[in-house]
Amino acid sequence: MAAFMTLRRCLVLLLSPIVMLSMAGGLYALVAWETWRKANGISNLEWQWGDVSWAGLRLDRLSATQSREGQRYHMVGKQLSLAWSWHWYGPVPEAIVIDQLALTLPQGFHAEGDLTISSPLEPDKRQLTTNDMKIEGRLAERNIAGWAMSEGRINLTVSGKASERSATLTLGEQSRVEFDDIAAPGEDSRLDDLGFNLTGVTLVGDYQLAPMALERLAVEGPFEAAVATIHNAQLIPQPWRFDGQLDGTLTELKIDGRLSSDAGAVADTHMNYPFEGVPALEVSMNAGGASGGRALADTFTAWPAALEVSDGRVEAVLSARFPSQGVRVQGGIDFDHLGGLYARTAWTGLGGRVNLNLDNDHVNVRTSDLTLDTLNPGIALRDVRVAGFYRAPRNLVANGTLVLDRASSELLGGEVRVTPGEWQLADMPLRVPLEISGIELAQLMQVYPAEGLAGSGLLQGAIPVRIGPEGVSIDAGQVQAVAPGGTLKLPADRLKGMAQGNQAMTLVVQAMENFHYSVLNSTIDYAQDGTLTLGLRLEGSSPEVRDGHPIVLNINLEEDIPALLTSLQLSGRVNDAVTEKVRNLIREREAQRQSTGAGNNQE
Repeated sequence: MAAFMTLRRCLVLLLSPIVMLSMAGGLYALVAWETWRKANGISNLEWQWGDVSWAGLRLDRLSATQSREGQRYHMVGKQLSLAWSWHWYGPVPEAIVIDQLALTLPQGFHAEGDLTISSPLEPDKRQLTTNDMKIEGRLAERNIAGWAMSEGRINLTVSGKASERSATLTLGEQSRVEFDDIAAPGEDSRLDDLGFNLTGVTLVGDYQLAPMALERLAVEGPFEAAVATIHNAQLIPQPWRFDGQLDGTLTELKIDGRLSSDAGAVADTHMNYPFEGVPALEVSMNAGGASGGRALADTFTAWPAALEVSDGRVEAVLSARFPSQGVRVQGGIDFDHLGGLYARTAWTGLGGRVNLNLDNDHVNVRTSDLTLDTLNPGIALRDVRVAGFYRAPRNLVANGTLVLDRASSELLGGEVRVTPGEWQLADMPLRVPLEISGIELAQLMQVYPAEGLAGSGLLQGAIPVRIGPEGVSIDAGQVQAVAPGGTLKLPADRLKGMAQGNQAMTLVVQAMENFHYSVLNSTIDYAQDGTLTLGLRLEGSSPEVRDGHPIVLNINLEEDIPALLTSLQLSGRVNDAVTEKVRNLIREREAQRQSTGAGNNQE
């Protein structure tokens, strides 16, 4: 019995220090935890025990509220594990692992995922790590550099780590930011249903927690954007997509990539967005052939419906700035051997450059040497050259000022040109003076569809063209032959019907078989219905008539120019595409007449 009592005393003496150390360690841990909790503004702390061991403890549930810098945070954690190590003064937490964490953050944000906190009691070593954290929230309406942004939505999947001074985060699959609409400065453009895909973007930042301050931020990675509709007066509404790269800092954001429309238009873009400056955008667009022409036609509202492109390339390089008031654009469009059709007119070899400038008030377009190899509505204009500029109010693009320094072309061996001048497009009708010189009568006879008609000599003159809403007309134009004159030959069988026993007309018919003129003058009038009227005066002689006695002829001629051009187009003198288009047009008109006639008969 005495021996047993002695053993019990020894055990008590041995265990007493251990118990005291355990109690002291636990008390220290409790005091340390309470100090840390108060220092970090943690309140409403609740937990549900799981189990505890010498290696740590496990909580089935933990919830807490934190107030920091006037902001309120709420946390609910499930399957929380606290691992600690033992020291002479007691247990020291090494890591907190939360398998299921839900955070309610300021500004209506919510986060769910896993979280590991290593060295939670050591600020210099404390680190947060997550492998899968989902963040959701709404972005308030805001105005950035004049851009009015509606309420947005943010959905991010985040992995990475953060310490007391820095963080590195990577955005995972389905990381998106969306806005219902964004209005550009000046309210002349709007984007509907704009969404950004940020999957793969990496953020690296340095900061201070107290006070809350971001010192450095780097953002980079792939960047995708899609918009359901772009509303702009110059664009046909349709979806657009952007694929590129993102590179940002605290001072600016840069985005490089490719923009494409549903119609197939493609543009390489570079955007620079300084957070305390004026955003800038550079766009480069390149389109070629028939597919490129269709893409442009289905993208831009200003593209004429009758314009078709079949050959060549066009490249546009534009730079835009977006100040708080309005948009400023400048750049140029380069044409390289472009060809195609405009209605029933074929054109080939368009080349040159057009410079564009758009400010808050005006649109400016300038070219120093725009050229066309051919412009062929039936009679070919060759080597067309245009130089000048156009200026118009931004809100009235069609009512501007046109200044032509040069507008000329080769025609039938000679030249036709517009007298340099200035025109106000709002002041209809426009009067455009044309000058012709060196027109070869022989070439004119070749294109005129009258068998046997031939001639020689050169023509020159002045033709005042009137352009109005109703169409084109000419009043009292003048054409005359260049000295010393030339010849006109028309087979007698073409004029036999005019003689009919009239001796004077018989002499005219004989003379026109080989008429040598020294004077050829003609007035030109062209009605809006397409009727060309020529008042022709000829002075000359025929070697076969009265031994070359002088003859004066006054002839009035009328020609249906649209019908003439149609005849030339059907003859294949333009190209096969024009010929086919004209044939289809004739068939459509004939079918329409028959349908109208049938309807009238039914009445």
